[in-house]
Amino acid sequence: MMKQLTAAILASALSIASLAAAPAPQTFPAPADLLQPERWEKNSSGAMSIAFDADEQALVFDVKFHPDVDHWIYPGFRLGNGETLHGADAISFELKISPQDDYQGLATANVMLAGLHPYQAPEPGQWQDITVKLPGATSKGQEEAMLFRVGMNPKHDSHRFALRNIRFHGTPQRRYIAPVLATAAPGAVWLEQEEPTFTINAPLDNLRYVLKNWHGTVLKESTWPDGGDSPLVFPPMSPGYYLLETSHDGADQLAPYSFVVVIDPARRPKTHRSFFGTDSAQSWLAKRGNFACPWYDGDTFKLISELIYRAGVPHVRERLSWPEVNPNPGEYDYGHYLYNANLLHERGILISGMFHNAPAWAGRKIKLPLDLREVYIFCKKTAEVFGDRMGNWEYWNEQDIGFAPEPAWDFAASMKAAYLGFKAARPNMPVAIGALCRPDRNAYDYGLFANDIAKYTDLMNFHTYAGLASYPNIFAEMRQFMADHGIADRPLWITECGTNAEGPATADSGKDKLKKHSPDQEMVLAEFLPKSQILLMLEGVARNYYFVFPPYNERGGHKDWGLMRRDGTVKPGYAAFATITAQLLEAALLGEINTDDQTRAFLFQQPDGSQTVVFWSKSAVDTGGKAATIAELHAADISLALPAGDYVLTDLVGTAQALTVAGNAGATTLRATRFPQYLAGLRGLKADQPPHSPGTTLTNNATASDDLSVIVHLDLNPDDVEIGGIKSMATLYKNSARGTLTLWNLDHTPKNGRLLVSGAAVGGLPDSISIAPMGKALFAVVITPELPAEGYNTSLTIVGSFNDKKISKFHLPMLLFGDLVANCDEIKLNTAQPENWRQNDSGTTSNMVYDETEQAMRFDISWNDPGVDRWFYPEHVLTLPDESFAGASMLAFEVKSSQDKVENDFRYNYLMLVTENVKERGDSRSISYRAPLHDWETRYVPLDGAKIPLDSVKMFRLGANPIGQQLTYWVRNIRLLKPRQ
Repeated sequence: MMKQLTAAILASALSIASLAAAPAPQTFPAPADLLQPERWEKNSSGAMSIAFDADEQALVFDVKFHPDVDHWIYPGFRLGNGETLHGADAISFELKISPQDDYQGLATANVMLAGLHPYQAPEPGQWQDITVKLPGATSKGQEEAMLFRVGMNPKHDSHRFALRNIRFHGTPQRRYIAPVLATAAPGAVWLEQEEPTFTINAPLDNLRYVLKNWHGTVLKESTWPDGGDSPLVFPPMSPGYYLLETSHDGADQLAPYSFVVVIDPARRPKTHRSFFGTDSAQSWLAKRGNFACPWYDGDTFKLISELIYRAGVPHVRERLSWPEVNPNPGEYDYGHYLYNANLLHERGILISGMFHNAPAWAGRKIKLPLDLREVYIFCKKTAEVFGDRMGNWEYWNEQDIGFAPEPAWDFAASMKAAYLGFKAARPNMPVAIGALCRPDRNAYDYGLFANDIAKYTDLMNFHTYAGLASYPNIFAEMRQFMADHGIADRPLWITECGTNAEGPATADSGKDKLKKHSPDQEMVLAEFLPKSQILLMLEGVARNYYFVFPPYNERGGHKDWGLMRRDGTVKPGYAAFATITAQLLEAALLGEINTDDQTRAFLFQQPDGSQTVVFWSKSAVDTGGKAATIAELHAADISLALPAGDYVLTDLVGTAQALTVAGNAGATTLRATRFPQYLAGLRGLKADQPPHSPGTTLTNNATASDDLSVIVHLDLNPDDVEIGGIKSMATLYKNSARGTLTLWNLDHTPKNGRLLVSGAAVGGLPDSISIAPMGKALFAVVITPELPAEGYNTSLTIVGSFNDKKISKFHLPMLLFGDLVANCDEIKLNTAQPENWRQNDSGTTSNMVYDETEQAMRFDISWNDPGVDRWFYPEHVLTLPDESFAGASMLAFEVKSSQDKVENDFRYNYLMLVTENVKERGDSRSISYRAPLHDWETRYVPLDGAKIPLDSVKMFRLGANPIGQQLTYWVRNIRLLKPRQ
């Protein structure tokens, strides 16, 4: 917000008429023009309006902020033809802030022009004439500036101020205009029947252009009309991805300009029974200022919606913020979230809606809301408001990792309430469990479904960023998991799918600290997109949402997501997406055709009975690894038995050519490359390997004898238990644990019944319980687990009958730690010497020593680059058989840490069990443990959920992923606990 935009991006925001105009600006903006609301751009962290007050002869800026956002208001005035700011040494204006009861002052107030220029604002209710000095003619930034901003940072939740009599002082000077190409097509995406038209913002001597296709083949080259004074117009072009390059006699050469041509959406089939979707996340990621938008008057939301429509994508995944739209009980303002829903609805695009945060007033524990009545009310209200704009609702996101630190049974309770709320408003609209994202099925997942969550979800929801070669194992396990829990017939949706195959972004984005993909990296992503879609279909996935559509950076700016660039144009992956939807939107996968080890081919059935084969050759994108390059096309021949006929061969980006097979050739040889191609118009082919069938039953597992509205929740006293096992188990250090048991009745009928408890005695529960409509019953309880016949793991299970119907199960696994330790032998591992550890981290510098003072191993690691993935997992190779994990129940150790940030926090903390003793090799399983603190504490890591034969473990890694850039980690007294025989 406070950054000056580059001259290139600013210039691209001009209209075509402006871009074609040659005269250099010579005057400051006129006072009358400075009072025109339409000349000002909205730019605020809140909902903003701009109007002209005729009585005051002033511009009025009115903003209402949502909770939990930084408050700033900086509307901008963009220069037009004949205007300059170069040479202005001061700006003057009259300012008045409107009085209001909750006025709390301003954090700061500034003019933004080639830097930040603060001023002192008046008290509310009075006009004040203000003059702010500017750098003037000496400022290079001011010489190139295309806009200025005036505004402030209020401390209160709504703010209104007025400006009038705005004028600049100094001598106007000719401003510098960097040469920039532009186009009227949104996102530089033209329709096939349109004439691609390009303009340049200033004439250039001896200006020439070269038009190339995505292979780099020259399609046309010539002199630009009138040296840039006139637009460059091409006749309608075939779908594809194109590059426009220019040259001229001046010093500032223009960067190549890419554009895409797609088929007209009007002639695409309209269906929502399709596999294809994208995670647009536009309400969060496409706000004004996140990227340039020289189209639709800067409406980034409209740009995103239109581009998705032009790509033929029928489904998107969107976001919502509960605290933002419902800041107080009963107070709702869906604002830009509803605006985006309308934009998508107008274009026939269905939304999968999702939120994963809650306001404090909704009983928020850490992140999850545990006031289940409020969860129900919000979900019901939201589903009512958004109506049929939505295709379905999801509750939460990646709750199995950091988005929900609470245990599985907490999430299960709130998921149940959300499901009931959504269904109360839209009974026939599917509701999905929040997406799981760990690649393997684990104790958390089993814990959710042990809490009868299958009765409160209509489909399975998953995220994957794994390599393509990992898909068969990941999805075989997922299919088995679904079958084990009675939901094999449900659809499996991937609501986020992406890749890291291209490696960290290497190009400069022009935005501070944010990298962007190089052209080669963009092509890796374009290759991945159709391959991943088809391979997910092969695994029985019913729908996939590609992550993510708008520009978006993570990992300190080094990971570039998105099918768009920061300048608002689209990457070649967009053309690949538009192509696969054009070719396969309504097609059904029949299976894979056997080829050879270098190629793959897949057969699809079209609604008209014809067939399409998609084929490609394998590259590093297929086989695994990161930082794949496109240096090699991996060209290979592929033979298909094609009958005589005329076919259409379409490449990755949508460019088609005719293919004629004469006679009954028996086998036709096609040239495959790493980039998928589509051969359409076939008939009579058969697949050799069928796909896994996608689930089609969109319903829950409840029966007529179930009452889903009564929900059991137990909150255990943290002084008595520790949550572990991937947030899936309560470790009891004593013989019993205190807690609060809550019974919710999310129905408008009174409920009477009783609970049935197994696995533990629950003191404090009455024999019968009554719950008021939309009410709850609370009980202070003491949980005393029963000692199992074998081992020390048990579970508390609570079921019940209310109004003669079964309620859903509450399930809580427990580890009887005290009993376990009392009956275990300790095997101390030889880990107190540096020579028994192997360094293994991503640090710039790392060192390990034995700390005599602490009687512990000490590891010191530092990372110079804040954008690097920071991890530290030193390896200890086991001395076998003395240090064998066979028969062990837990690994125990004492640990503490210190970082260069006071929070001393971590992204992840893992013990990794490895079946090899070679560095960074071998099958491994990661088990999380509670993060180390500043002081010494003991950690006990259960091994029963490792999902790896413990007698095969040859090495372990122990460490963490710190948030800070400097870490000291101490560990001592590492030992195995083995139950006595």
